[in-house]
Amino acid sequence: MKTTFNTHLFSKQALSALFIVGTIFTGTVFSHGGATGVVKERMELMKEVGDNMKQVGAMVKGQAPFDSMTIAKNAKSISDAGPHITKLFPNDSLHKPSEALPAIWEEWDQFSALSDKLSDEANKLQEVAQGGDKRAITMQFAKLGKVCSGCHTDYRKKEEK
Repeated sequence: MKTTFNTHLFSKQALSALFIVGTIFTGTVFSHGGATGVVKERMELMKEVGDNMKQVGAMVKGQAPFDSMTIAKNAKSISDAGPHITKLFPNDSLHKPSEALPAIWEEWDQFSALSDKLSDEANKLQEVAQGGDKRAITMQFAKLGKVCSGCHTDYRKKEEK
């Protein structure tokens, strides 16, 4: 049985996911001004994850030379960050300039599951990247971006305009 790939559908899905990721990571200014302790640690970790996502996004969108091995390294860095995320959100760590919402602690199981899913999807991206198939990499990157955007939507303060 021959399977056909709907490039039009893929393009819409991939572009939508890339737009979400780009909006989150490119348009977001990480302000660590005055952050201390665990809030500073988590902001730095999230900035590192965001920087990795930006690098991969630039390659997938053709804004930087495509290098699947660099994508694999970025994906590993993201995957390695996943298990540390929940440790950086102890109770009562909402002090400024934290961007965390109280919903994190109210919905701890869901938040924790997203942290695990971040690692899982980043691991999959690392594996796919080692194969070098740009289309497969793009599709997996879109899945990873959806995890990031889902967490940001539910558990991060909206930017004030």
